[in-house]
Amino acid sequence: MRTIAEQARERREKVQREYGWSAVLRKTARVCRWISATAIIVGGPVALWQSGKTDQWLETARSQAIDASARFGMVINTIDVAGRHRTDPNALLAAIGQKPGSPIITFDADAARERIEQLSWVRKASVERRLPDTIIIHVEERQPLALWQHGDNHILIDADGVQLQDYELGDYLNLPVLVGEDAPEHAAAMMATLKTVPRLFDMVTGAQRIGHRRWNVQLSNGMFIRLPEHDMDKAWTRLDQLDQAHNLLESDVLVVDLRLADRTFVRLTPGAAELRRNPPKEKKGSV
Repeated sequence: MRTIAEQARERREKVQREYGWSAVLRKTARVCRWISATAIIVGGPVALWQSGKTDQWLETARSQAIDASARFGMVINTIDVAGRHRTDPNALLAAIGQKPGSPIITFDADAARERIEQLSWVRKASVERRLPDTIIIHVEERQPLALWQHGDNHILIDADGVQLQDYELGDYLNLPVLVGEDAPEHAAAMMATLKTVPRLFDMVTGAQRIGHRRWNVQLSNGMFIRLPEHDMDKAWTRLDQLDQAHNLLESDVLVVDLRLADRTFVRLTPGAAELRRNPPKEKKGSV
């Protein structure tokens, strides 16, 4: 007869054989499942690529992802715009490229910003996609500086010389009118100089660019101020000093020439010049 110890050893060996083979089988099954999944994930696209349908597969996968995101509520519900005053809202919406209700994951913020900055009135823009459903846009609009007379047209420009669009001319008739082919790109520096003497700037109605070098400025009293090519700020300050000392802007002067730093030339109005040439004769009293 077998001893108790021998019987126990036989039972242990039997259990190890049975459970050992089960463990091997379970591990083999897991490996097979992993191989099958890998074959589906990797082999599917490879097979589609070999059949020339990779693009179709990618487009289908993309479409399914977009649809799934929309079902989870990731659609544009709010478009928050700050800083818009003059920009056409319809043009802005078209530049954004998507409307409320569109899947937000398809929204390209950088592309939208580039399109928005192409709008005439927009100087700079920032665009943010805030999941799950909000687009935030901030625009910095251009500020009208002057009207540029180009041929028979008057064109609104900003400090960068950019020609603005979609405006009512009547809203900007109080701005100075500039003349000259290169006036727009040099207008900002000239206007900044004129604004250093606010009371004189308030009288400015227009300016003409002369020879691509300098400016002649027209005042509301009909007077023309010839400014130099260099040190324009000093000449403008000198005009202020002359006016305060001699009431120059209230005199019968048509042109004030400040092109020379050490002297000032004036030209009288035609009427005043005629009176100076032919002063009225005094009437003789009766005897």
